[in-house]
Amino acid sequence: MGIQIKRIGHIGILVADFERSFKFYTEVLGCKVTRRYTRPDGSETSFLRFEQDHHNFVIGTAPKGANIDGGDPKNRLVQQIAFQFDDREEWFDAIAHIRSKGVEFIREPFIHGPESGGSVEESGSRSCYFLDPDGNRLEFYTEPMMVHDDEAFPRAQYVEAFAKK
Repeated sequence: MGIQIKRIGHIGILVADFERSFKFYTEVLGCKVTRRYTRPDGSETSFLRFEQDHHNFVIGTAPKGANIDGGDPKNRLVQQIAFQFDDREEWFDAIAHIRSKGVEFIREPFIHGPESGGSVEESGSRSCYFLDPDGNRLEFYTEPMMVHDDEAFPRAQYVEAFAKK
């Protein structure tokens, strides 16, 4: 078998207005700062984390002339950045927190699956979507379905249980 990647280690994005994005990711989303630095040309980078990893997320000043803050969020180079929470209560707390900071949802909280009129083939996670200051689509989610030991997904009994009769 090939390589066995465990998880995404971190993601980095370029931002149009570094200070605006830095405040959003630290004050609204609660990222902790591991390191923030300014280069001689004035551009900045910050390594951000959620818990104890050195960094999970990196933001950096976009090069002059780069068009990164325009366009439809569904048609951008980065389709979405998803942040997972351990359980439903932490997910609700996060939703309440970002609403208190004035964040508006582009898709209100829902369940990816038959419980919300979707397909049994979806992830089953509880999700909501919103935009960062540059228009990148962000997702908060919890409780995704698991795929155990290379079994088929979805399990046959789930397909049968939710089949339209």
